[in-house]
Amino acid sequence: MKGKRFHAMNIILLMIISAAGLLAWFGNAMSQVTYSSINFAIMTTFVWWGVFYWIQFSRKETTWRVVWFLISFGTLLYWMAGGGASFYNLILG
Repeated sequence: MKGKRFHAMNIILLMIISAAGLLAWFGNAMSQVTYSSINFAIMTTFVWWGVFYWIQFSRKETTWRVVWFLISFGTLLYWMAGGGASFYNLILG
């Protein structure tokens, strides 16, 4: 992924994360019990995205960028699907 394609793929991923995060925040806010673990998972998703974007940006080889993009996609999917909330409950119980 070179230049514009690299940035476009990451911006599309950020837009998907933002839309899913807004839906999760709305659902969490509309429920009778608000869980702080969900808020933690949503907020740290953007931190993870920034870290992975920086790693991809620092690499110039196309292969490394593609590999790190796939790693970031898988990690962010897991984190938003419940891994972040589970991690929060494990640490802060």
